Formats: sequence, structure tokens, C-alpha cells
Amino acid sequence: MQHERIDYPELLRSLGQFIQQQHLNEVAILEFDRGWIISGITYQSTAQGFIRIAADFVLSHEELRHIIQHMRDQRKTEPPHKGRWLG
Repeated sequence: MQHERIDYPELLRSLGQFIQQQHLNEVAILEFDRGWIISGITYQSTAQGFIRIAADFVLSHEELRHIIQHMRDQRKTEPPHKGRWLG
């Protein structure tokens, strides 16, 4: 099945959104033939507060295409933001 080519700026915006949703810091992104590996540090709540834990994700090209399509759909449905102070 042939897919449309994804340009890197859009791909990186989508990876950035995924990274923000997962609340990752100290992020490493690795591309490989079947997709992407995203590694980073996140925080987990404990009874004493928060601890830093490592988090790794593997996203296939197809999963990333779904994220990109979701972002495109959101841009189409959100009304343009007007830069005014008062409505």
C-alpha cells in the first residue's frame, strides 16, 4: 500500500505534540525503518511527591500518520483565533 510522503516539518510537529502529551523531558528521537523510537524522562506521582522515570515509546509509520491526520483534522475544525484582548 503506497502512502503519501510526509514532510519533515509536519512530522516533527506531530512528534512534538506526542512528546508534550506524554509530558517528556530530555527527549531522544530515533528514526528506523519501521517507525520512530521516542525516549525521555517523565514524572510519576507518589505518596511522597514526584519521581522521575524513563519512558520509551515506539511509533510505527502508520501510528504517526494517524497522529498527523488528527492534527490536520483539529486545524480544520478549530475556528481561527483572533488576536484581540476583548471579544
